Amino acid sequence: MTVFITHCWRKERPPLADTPTTHAAQRAVRGLALAAGGWLHLAVRWVACLLAALLLIANPADAEGIVVQNASLQLQDDHYVVDATFNVTLNPTLDEVLHKGVPLYFLTEFEIVKPRWYWAYRQLASWFDNTARLEARLTYNALTRKYRVGYGSLYQSFSSLSQALSALGAVRNWSVTDAGNLTKGRQYEGRVRMRLDVSQLPKPFQINAIGTQEWDIASEWRNVAVSSE
Repeated sequence: MTVFITHCWRKERPPLADTPTTHAAQRAVRGLALAAGGWLHLAVRWVACLLAALLLIANPADAEGIVVQNASLQLQDDHYVVDATFNVTLNPTLDEVLHKGVPLYFLTEFEIVKPRWYWAYRQLASWFDNTARLEARLTYNALTRKYRVGYGSLYQSFSSLSQALSALGAVRNWSVTDAGNLTKGRQYEGRVRMRLDVSQLPKPFQINAIGTQEWDIASEWRNVAVSSE
């Protein structure tokens, strides 16, 4: 038996002609490849930035500044008290200033804002102060390496900055207004926030703080329900 074997050869493509049109086409292809790579790089960077922002939202404790974790207003005996928790984190500028011995002042602010009936708010605001402020002072002693958080003449010492900031952000049983100041049966709206009080800084720091983002730290306003029973 005779076996015939036939070899199949693939026909090679002829080389492109070396013409100006060919060169232009090759340059266009290379340009498209570079552009695609550039857009891909930008897309990867954009996705990375988006993921970083989402992580900060999911973990506000990792962000610098002040974040409201929770806030509530309760009627106790004959006055209203605020309970709120703020997550306070110092940026490198504030951290450096604090460890150089400069005290940092923080203001917790509460105010009754316009209720459902604007005329009721006008009447309310005309005969009592609808705002309240609580001042806290954060200091560092380089000799004892202790941090202190003070409210008026009352101070508490801490061995770490994280402990001091945690105590600073815990506002408890803060009396903001007497129950008699609100008309019974009406619904009012209140809000609370915490911010760094730049006006308490030494003058040179106040000048440096003007228009500087590192010194402008404040939480958002958090609404709380005010019910006058």
